[in-house]
This record gives sequence, structure tokens and C-alpha cells, in this order.
Amino acid sequence: MAGWRDLPLVGLDTETTGLSVVEDRIFEIAVVTFEGGCISDPFCELMDPTRPLSDAAALKTGVTDSDLAGRPTFAHFAPEILRRIEGRIVVGYNLIGYDMPLLKAELARVGLELPDCHMVDVLIFARALMPGGRHRLEEAVRHFAVPMDNAHRASADAEATVRLLLAMAKDLPSELPDLLRLQAQWQAEQRAKRAMWRSKPSQGSREVLRGDMSPGAGLLDDMGRPSLGPSYLYGKEIDPLRAFLQNWFNSLPARDAAKGEGGIS
Repeated sequence: MAGWRDLPLVGLDTETTGLSVVEDRIFEIAVVTFEGGCISDPFCELMDPTRPLSDAAALKTGVTDSDLAGRPTFAHFAPEILRRIEGRIVVGYNLIGYDMPLLKAELARVGLELPDCHMVDVLIFARALMPGGRHRLEEAVRHFAVPMDNAHRASADAEATVRLLLAMAKDLPSELPDLLRLQAQWQAEQRAKRAMWRSKPSQGSREVLRGDMSPGAGLLDDMGRPSLGPSYLYGKEIDPLRAFLQNWFNSLPARDAAKGEGGIS
């Protein structure tokens, strides 16, 4: 069976009038097909979003409202976009959290739906393979030594994202089902971590979670990620029982010292 690297990969990126999935609109979209690691079928179009660009969008991309005036709207390009992604491995950076919801909203406005496809969000893999620091596309391509020109334009970002995924391939499963399964697991882990930090009572929560014997304590690995035990596919997380025992034995010197001072009975 051919691995995902041997199949066509379709890089997708959008540039939008703002950051709201509900209210903002696409003004540039790139759908770039790679085969054998090389671009085989590029597609990138500017379109009239029917609303002004935000100052931030114009500054980031260098595109102005006058550049878009008179261009076809999204409806004109929708059938071609659907043809290019249907049944394909679609690769993007924050694809699941942003580009695909925006594309789904645009399609709904013209009475269409997203087709079946395999979504691969490289941001999820970057967060797992680049612990700590920031995870913007520019940082990720620099970390993996992937060339990128003209950042913050759809075509350049779509191309760089596919090349980034290929650069990560040695650290990822070779079969598509396994890749998608790992993506789902890491996405769930990252969501759990963000939820945990949002709900932490104080700046000392990390120490509490990693250093005490309360329920749920000791279930973070050395990078602060929740540990899901030995059955966690492709992960390096500590077994929860092992984590509990490690925390217990690591705490013994401090407990003995406190006991000698009368701090623990």
C-alpha cells in the first residue's frame, strides 16, 4: 500500500478580510497540488470578498481593496476549488481550526458543501514536534529548514506547508490512516493542555500537577503534555503509574527533611 508521501498532496491556504470565521470573507485562495514532492498543478486566485479588508489584513498581505475591485467573487471559483480538493489529502497550517471552517462558510453562502477529503493540519504536528516557543508558520519552516518566499500570501503559504509536512515525514507514520490517527490524538492532547492552562487557579498549577499526590497529579510529561500511558500511539509520554511512582520517590528526600524538622508527622 502506498504511503501518504506517494499520494497527491493538496496545499490549501486562504487570506481573509479578518479573523472571524462567521463574518469575514476569503479574498485569496491557493490550492496547490504536489506529486512526488513537486508542484504539479498550482491554483491561486484573488477574488472580491464583497467587504473591505481590515487594516491588519491589508498590512499583512500588501493587498488593497482596489486590487480586488472588479474581481470575480467566491461563487465563480467554488466549483474549481471543490474539484481540486474532493477525495484528496488536503494540507494546511491551522487548516482544521481556521481555513476549512472559513471555506465551509463560503461554500454555504453559495449553496454548496465541503466534499469528502482527508484534512492534514501541519500546525498540530508542529506543536508536537517543536516543544516550547512559538509555532507560527515562519518559525516552523525555519526550524525544519524549509524555504519560503513571500510569506502571508496564499500560494507561498500553501506551498511551504506541504514542504513542511514532507520535512516532518521522518518523525511521522508513513501510512495515511496512522497519520490521521496520530493527528487526532495530538489534537486532543493539545486541546486538553490549553483547557488545563485556561482553568489553572494560579501560576503554581504546573508544580501542583507535576509534584503532588492529588488526583490527576503526575500525569504530565517533561514537556508539560498530558500523559496517556503506554498505549498512546507514537507518543513518548510517561505511563501514568510510572509517573505517580516517580513523583512519589522524587518527593521522599523533601518529605524526610520536612519530617526531621517536624513539618510532617
